[in-house]
Amino acid sequence: MTAMLNQYLGRIQQLGSPVLRVVANTVPPSMFGTSALTGLVRNMVDSMNAANGAGIAAPQIGESWRVFVVHGTGKNPRYPYKPTVPLTVFVNPEIEVIDPTPMHLFEGCLSVPGMRGQVSRASQVRCSAYHLDGTKFVVRAQGHVAGTLQHELDHLDGVLFPDHAQAQGLMTSSAFEEHHRDAFFTYAMQLNDEYPEPLTWELGHAPDADALQELLESAPELTGPAAHGEENADNETTSMRVTPKVAVGKSEAPPHPVTYAAELTWTGGRLERNVYITVGADGRIATVQRNIDTDAETALVALPHRVLLPGFVNAHSHAFQRGLRGLGEDYPTPSAGDPRPSFWTWRNAMYKLVRDLDSKEAFKEQTLQCFREMAAAGITTCGEFHYFHHTSTPSNAAEEDYGLDEMVIAAAREANVRVVLLNACYQRGGFDNRPLSNGQERFQTSDLEKYWEQMDRLQMLLDEDPTRGDSLGAVVHSLRAVDVPALQHMAAEAHRRKLPLHVHLEEQPQEIADCIDAHGVTPLALLLQSVPTHALERLCAVHCTHSTREELDQLIAAGGGVCICPLTEAALGDGVFTAPEATEGVVSLGTDCNARIDMFEEMRWLEYSQRLSRGQRGVFPSVNPADNTGNLSRQLLDCATVHGARHLGIDTGCFIPGQWADFALLDLDAAALVGAGDDTVVGAAIFGGSGEGLVVNSCVSGTWTKAL
Repeated sequence: MTAMLNQYLGRIQQLGSPVLRVVANTVPPSMFGTSALTGLVRNMVDSMNAANGAGIAAPQIGESWRVFVVHGTGKNPRYPYKPTVPLTVFVNPEIEVIDPTPMHLFEGCLSVPGMRGQVSRASQVRCSAYHLDGTKFVVRAQGHVAGTLQHELDHLDGVLFPDHAQAQGLMTSSAFEEHHRDAFFTYAMQLNDEYPEPLTWELGHAPDADALQELLESAPELTGPAAHGEENADNETTSMRVTPKVAVGKSEAPPHPVTYAAELTWTGGRLERNVYITVGADGRIATVQRNIDTDAETALVALPHRVLLPGFVNAHSHAFQRGLRGLGEDYPTPSAGDPRPSFWTWRNAMYKLVRDLDSKEAFKEQTLQCFREMAAAGITTCGEFHYFHHTSTPSNAAEEDYGLDEMVIAAAREANVRVVLLNACYQRGGFDNRPLSNGQERFQTSDLEKYWEQMDRLQMLLDEDPTRGDSLGAVVHSLRAVDVPALQHMAAEAHRRKLPLHVHLEEQPQEIADCIDAHGVTPLALLLQSVPTHALERLCAVHCTHSTREELDQLIAAGGGVCICPLTEAALGDGVFTAPEATEGVVSLGTDCNARIDMFEEMRWLEYSQRLSRGQRGVFPSVNPADNTGNLSRQLLDCATVHGARHLGIDTGCFIPGQWADFALLDLDAAALVGAGDDTVVGAAIFGGSGEGLVVNSCVSGTWTKAL
């Protein structure tokens, strides 16, 4: 028993541990209901009980998640005055002060042993949070329980009770016992009389104590060094991890704040001089200033002859298709009856590549090369629309191993590109429900429950390194590849989990004709009539080359968006996006088949393709009624940064505090920029440059791809 108590107590992080001083990570929707979350809470409860605590937060056992637990037994030897409260788990809690009348409490903390401090807390608060299964609840707390909730929420924001106490209000526990205990206990009991309802449920209900205890007992126990309070070489307790780590690149974010001062920096509408961007140790932008006095803890890095742009966001990619580069570009005179070269004949070459990539190693090598080229082109975030799942051809659902999914994550991290893994559901070969062809079988998603279980596993892999900002999205490959019930299921579950939902849509006229034959409406119309409007708010439709303005208006009004891939749509002979008016010029950009990886060229041809189609200049400014400045360069750069970030659900794309520190660093002396003034550098880069000649480095959440 003594050994077990020591194990539980050994987990508790104490004052000075870095994990207690950072803002904890929000628990993602995919983590609810998993053994990982339940196991985390079990470890928290065991440690709290072993130390006679009245509450505990995840950072206190070394886990940086927004979770805390409270439990008032009514007979706690450390806090005998605290009322009875059922064991309650608060996931992603938020607190609203109802009555700010202060209570003057002498608080203690498991992470600040041997100390007490006088702290003022609001007397009544409302707290909204989630149960372990993701069900939302709201409680109103008063008196001591209100104080406990505020204390625990502080832990999730990197705050400890001594931060609130005046110096004269801090004391050792023995001094508290000798000089203040009796008077405070009298006051504490008066608070119980004044606030007789410590916890009231306004939404939901209190957890069933027996059911919760049974659930926690069935959860996995903490394993590894942290279970025994062992320390690593850096004298920091090793954190609990449920799944193995994915290999990451060798470069790391700096341990202290760094301020970058480029010669020219993008500030949202133009390039400016004398702008200083400070990046915190968490990989996010801390400040953006025009004058700065650096302190001893902040390094100043001058970047003369350099332009600092937000890192480019590639909203749509199939990285493995980079292996088709240079192939399929010979067009001998066809024989009678041969199909005309098109998107559909190009797919045959793609299916051959799928067969050739017959191992995890071969797939990763191809994918890694693509991501490395993206990093070199200034792309810092990639929405990888991934449907090539299985290591070998499965004969049934049990053989669908999803073995290539993790290879995408590993390759992106090795190349220093943030990945939003847009994991695809792919069920059938066409609107007529034909089975998948031989080239498509490794894309197969025959069991939606298994698909979401895989998404949960992937989320845990991504959570291994939360400082990178990698994330997940759901994908319906296309409406020809899934039936309507699957479409509805995917949309509903993605909405519940608050994930972006991407779909290929109306890229080819044949796709539209086949859908009309099967359903009597176009694919976009089928989407709109099958999916509730509220579930479209995070949907990104890719291509929409032949979509009508009327139907796109409905998608945009519901909060959906459009991603255009100009170079791929040209390479495959898809056509030109016909309805930019519906989007008012707000689209994201993707490199799609990756025959060419250059966001400057994607921006350029987003506008140029419209000029060729319409016989006029300045098409995108003309469809944006909200901006009468006609600043095309800014509009196109937003398509390559801000709008892509929104379609992927990532905090990036612009330089404001709290966003990820993602940079594309350009050479101001590059040939394409010679003679350009400060106001025309971006335009010169977009309309006269290329990634190879302009981009000298990229940075993802504070980590540079190459040493500066």
